[in-house]
Amino acid sequence: MKKIFFLLAAGILCLYSCNPRIDIPSYIYVDSVSFSCLNSQGSIASKITDVRLTVNGDDRGSYDIPALIPVLANGKAKIQIQPVVFKNGLSQQRMVNYTYSIYENYHHLTKGQVDTIRPQFTYSELTQFYFIENFEDAGIKFSSKGAPITKTMDENLLLHIANDNSINHTAGMICFEKNDSNALFELKTISPVYLTSTTMSICFLELNYSGTQKIEVGAYFNNPSTNQSTQEAIAIVNATSQLKEWRKLYINLTEAINEADFNVTNFDIYIKGYSGGINQTDTFLLDNIKLVYI
Repeated sequence: MKKIFFLLAAGILCLYSCNPRIDIPSYIYVDSVSFSCLNSQGSIASKITDVRLTVNGDDRGSYDIPALIPVLANGKAKIQIQPVVFKNGLSQQRMVNYTYSIYENYHHLTKGQVDTIRPQFTYSELTQFYFIENFEDAGIKFSSKGAPITKTMDENLLLHIANDNSINHTAGMICFEKNDSNALFELKTISPVYLTSTTMSICFLELNYSGTQKIEVGAYFNNPSTNQSTQEAIAIVNATSQLKEWRKLYINLTEAINEADFNVTNFDIYIKGYSGGINQTDTFLLDNIKLVYI
């Protein structure tokens, strides 16, 4: 892959050298990114798919990783790189993850040359954690309806990440056996979440998921003036191809919170899924559920 990018850069440089009236760009090459966090912030599980580049305050757009980016700048330049993730698990919709930090540094750019940058991201200093559910504590922060949630210690089912120093001995599991009387499960936060458009600007639910059927993630917005709750489904996440395959999800709750009725004071997060049928065995695995906000 690296050879392809550098051959491309060489070809573009040749094109410019044949026409001296065209400005020769410098190149920024982002071949990889990394993410780390404090042990108190849970697992380092992440999935940064793209980067958004700003050079000297000029937004240059987003690019898939690895990215070879031509830049019409020469000499000392202020480089800012933001992490981009799939919005609600959809590759067609991507968003900057503002709860993560921004890479920012000065680089000396040279026309026709490639500057390789490997950004290292953490959580932003402004990011707060409303809760973390990694299924390692005695209780579970979700109540269950329908098929119950249990904890598994099966090594074949757990998510393992290299260099992850967080505790990872168990995961949450919901199972449907053949001829199970339960047709669905629904998890709901035991304690309401008191975040509104006036108390936060960005809110994401992070989680890792693996399962044989799709899940729905959403919220019940609670209005004490009417004693009613309004359900809003925010994301439908398809099944993984096999249980050992885990997906990292970033569920964007921001828009739903901002659009909630003015009288709504809190909400409950829910995760639900359905059995594939009475003649089928289905398993749903969850881990590293984090509600983060700024």
